[in-house]
Amino acid sequence: MRASVQLQLQISYAEPVRAVNQILRLTPRGFDSQEIKEWRVDVFPDARLRRGEDAFGNCVKSCSHDGPLDSLTITAEGEVETYDSAGVVRGLPERFPLDVYLRQVEATHAGKDLAAFAQDAIASDKDPLARMHLLMGALQKTLAFAPAETEAPRPAKEVFASRAGSARELAQVFVAAARSLDIPARFISGIFLGLEGAEGAGAHHAWAEVHVEPYGWVAFDSALGYCPRDEHLRLAQALDYFGAAPRRAAWFGYVREESVATLGVNIGRQAAWQVQQ
Repeated sequence: MRASVQLQLQISYAEPVRAVNQILRLTPRGFDSQEIKEWRVDVFPDARLRRGEDAFGNCVKSCSHDGPLDSLTITAEGEVETYDSAGVVRGLPERFPLDVYLRQVEATHAGKDLAAFAQDAIASDKDPLARMHLLMGALQKTLAFAPAETEAPRPAKEVFASRAGSARELAQVFVAAARSLDIPARFISGIFLGLEGAEGAGAHHAWAEVHVEPYGWVAFDSALGYCPRDEHLRLAQALDYFGAAPRRAAWFGYVREESVATLGVNIGRQAAWQVQQ
């Protein structure tokens, strides 16, 4: 799929704040099935964007604004070409051994109930890839997709107990379930470029990747119930949402922040989808 993408975040405060510091993971990195033709990130009011990479190799931009400030606008836009690889992710630099992606952090701690559920879900098949498809299918049947783009995700075991969650929360549940099975897994933040058939997916989407031999990293979208295709634009990876969040901010003031995301996608060319069985 070749597409022009514009993601705009409108940030507002009920009362002016004295300063805002931001970390943005809104710049996609190219790999075998994702080519970045051009991309830029802008902020208003103007601020110097400092570019770098975090420990996981994500493209990071940070900036600071002096106040008083009652609103901010962040725009990430560009042209990309994505290819359907049936969820298989290749061509990214890997900075850590696989053991790092078995680490249990608070947000992705499975708990006894989710760990037992994961064991039951995969019991009928011994093939490693088929087991992950069984796990995705079982989670989609059990947990309802309840979009909530602006809320920080709850811990995985809490989401599993509630039987519903946002894309971010369902991705963390999948990560937690896979790690409970001793399978390396990581959280992926991204953008859903599809225009139809996925109500609730869009400006802020998320999924999981698990390491399955001999394929390597394979992506699973348990919110939508299939392996990510060319309509998924990958932004960042980490152990959990908080390490891959598209935007994290701190501000000086005693007011809540409100955020509204608007996504515009102009598709120029779309390929046929592969299906991974």
